[in-house]
Amino acid sequence: MKVFITLIFSIICVSAFSQKRDNRIVIGTIDTVYSKILNEKRTLMIHVPQGNKDERYPVLYLLDGEDHFYSAVGIVKQMAGVIPDMIIVGIANTVRDRDLTPTHVKTNNGQDNLSGGGENFTRFIADELFPYVDAHYPTAPYRVLSGHSLGGLTVVNILLNHTKMFNAYIAIEPSLWWDSKKLLKQAQQQLASIDLSKKSLFVAIANNMPPGVDTISVMKDTLNSNTQVTRSVLPFVKALKDAKPKSLRWGYKFYPNERHGTVELNAEYDALRYLFNYYPFRSSQFDEHPKLNVDSVLAAHFKMLSDNFGYTELPPESLVNSLAYHCWELNKPKEAFSLFKRNVDNHPQSANAFDSLGDFYAGTGDKQKAIEAYGRSLSLQETVDTRRKLEELKAKK
Repeated sequence: MKVFITLIFSIICVSAFSQKRDNRIVIGTIDTVYSKILNEKRTLMIHVPQGNKDERYPVLYLLDGEDHFYSAVGIVKQMAGVIPDMIIVGIANTVRDRDLTPTHVKTNNGQDNLSGGGENFTRFIADELFPYVDAHYPTAPYRVLSGHSLGGLTVVNILLNHTKMFNAYIAIEPSLWWDSKKLLKQAQQQLASIDLSKKSLFVAIANNMPPGVDTISVMKDTLNSNTQVTRSVLPFVKALKDAKPKSLRWGYKFYPNERHGTVELNAEYDALRYLFNYYPFRSSQFDEHPKLNVDSVLAAHFKMLSDNFGYTELPPESLVNSLAYHCWELNKPKEAFSLFKRNVDNHPQSANAFDSLGDFYAGTGDKQKAIEAYGRSLSLQETVDTRRKLEELKAKK
């Protein structure tokens, strides 16, 4: 079936969300996993893209899931094609100050508390959550961790001390002031020597400074608790600049119009755009260079993506389908056929891929092969349109 082409070919999304018969809009499901490490049941908020059964997806893990899951799903769906479709796992909190702090610190009045459970929480993610998610959802071996505030502190802790757990990290206003800036000091000492090859990091900094204070003078504002996050994140960014960590791909952004509590939405969007800025496949190159072979350019682009992801990334069926029809309309039948054939090879259980191949054969006069392609499509999924085209073709002499 023909799908219209957009300026960015890969932004082809029939619907941002699934819709049930009772008219509720559904963007995900609630799941639970029991943790022996934490001795409690943990609630997960899960979003899975609406793709073919054979497709697998990178996974975005969100700390403070109950706060950030909904916006993250909206961003990923809205930016489909600009960034990859992703499974989103929001980890809901139970005891936040316990799980999202790597070290134990007593309160200001000297009373004890539950802080310092971050290492157990990290073990829960690595040893219990990863296996559960991988066993129950169509995951690809590429993981992103995102956290804000104490969640950002956890992101930095895992980056420094459990580097291999994730491929990419998003630290939004990380609370690096924690425990007298212990983790910040570790970063300043070790960033130059840690192996961060093939890892990516995005750091977001909000404007928590009072009027008249800039990023230089704020470092002297030690009596103002409202600026303590800023006074710890700015040195972290400086440490990254000074250390130039080996092979780490990283970026940061300062948000002058956002505060600590409002920055997360914009930062999550910018972070995902940055982490996957190599992902989009754009059509303008064919307008500028009409002699380019579409199939060859597509193959080269997805080889590059595969190299970045560390596993084979196949072109989305909808993208290839649109490119194939585009080539056919431009009277490039050989390129069109290569793309239609690529789709049925990559997605042998897709009724739509075989239906489109049938359209090509019918349009180029190969009646028998068109009948075979339509028949294969109907064996996978009965549709009125494909059945009509098959019957009309059989009726022709």
